[in-house]
Amino acid sequence: MIAAQLDAVIDSAPFGVGLFDEDIRHVRVNPVLEEMNGVPAVELLGRTPAELHPGIGAEAEEQYREVLRSGRPRRDILMTGAVGSRPEDVRHWNASFFPVRHDREVIGLCVVVADVTTERRLAEALAASKERHRRLAEDLQSSLLPPDLPQPAGAELAAVYRPGGTVATVGGDFYDLIEIDDSSWLLVIGDVEGTGPVAASLTAAVRYAIRTAAVHTADPADVLHTANTVLLRQGAPNGTCTVACVLARRAGHRIDLRAASAGHPLPLVLRGGTGAVEELGSPGTLLGSLPEIDLPVEGTILVPGDVLVLYTDGVTEARYRTAAGGLELFGEDRLRALLAAVPGAGAADIAGRVETSVLDFQSGHLADDLAVLSLRATGDS
Repeated sequence: MIAAQLDAVIDSAPFGVGLFDEDIRHVRVNPVLEEMNGVPAVELLGRTPAELHPGIGAEAEEQYREVLRSGRPRRDILMTGAVGSRPEDVRHWNASFFPVRHDREVIGLCVVVADVTTERRLAEALAASKERHRRLAEDLQSSLLPPDLPQPAGAELAAVYRPGGTVATVGGDFYDLIEIDDSSWLLVIGDVEGTGPVAASLTAAVRYAIRTAAVHTADPADVLHTANTVLLRQGAPNGTCTVACVLARRAGHRIDLRAASAGHPLPLVLRGGTGAVEELGSPGTLLGSLPEIDLPVEGTILVPGDVLVLYTDGVTEARYRTAAGGLELFGEDRLRALLAAVPGAGAADIAGRVETSVLDFQSGHLADDLAVLSLRATGDS
């Protein structure tokens, strides 16, 4: 009765079950294992896997002999190959092997095999899809950022951008530099709400609206008013954006600045002579929310050694979970202290230091996009 029940269990199992003797010859196979081999059971019995399938069979025999030699089972071994009856059909199997004992002596081997080809192919297809998505996201993101930054006379320019999160996607942060003439530039940094294709379309709309507006006016408030109109006409849900826009105009050895901020963190100015850090401008209305917005414009002067730093909230709102379970922000005070500590640094060094500090603060894993744009007055002619 027990033997009949055991036979019924083996024959009805939804995975392959095979019994082998000490010489690795088939002694018993169930219908599933018979189908996996592509050979009738009567042709399997008394023959070894290597005799039937020289490639994958020989590989399997190495596993079988190790189990027989050691007396220890081996579980969840992934094997890939093709059986002799279907040489072009590469399959994947998850196999476990354990010794069969009688009076504590190993007299054979039992093999349990599951065909995981479908799962493996789906996993490979998913990995390929994620890689394609990553490449597309990188290509799209780079199309939303200037390919390089010029180095005009009298100034150093530098920028960094790092996407946040663990999954490749298109972020909402962007920066741009628009040359008005030989001695004037419009520096722009912004953050569109959301990520992905919708954020990308809004980012492109804002960026090109700003570039188009700059053809007719260099006034930061007028430029941002145009961008606000474009966003409202886009009509995208949650289509809001914060932007800081600064007109930099070289006048001899100094650089005159005029800035407007539409809901964006205010730019900071590092005074190279003293290490003092100052805010530039006053808060204004974010873009894409109201037809009438308030965008006050304020100015200052950079002398040689001074640095203008524009950044997105991925810097100051970077978060770190403390040992007590609370959240600590990188914060503006930490950013100011970082800048004040390097009053003589160049534009690229400052942008890089901000990036590195935020990465270190979050143990190398950014939760949000990060962008920094810096301009240092050099006084060169």
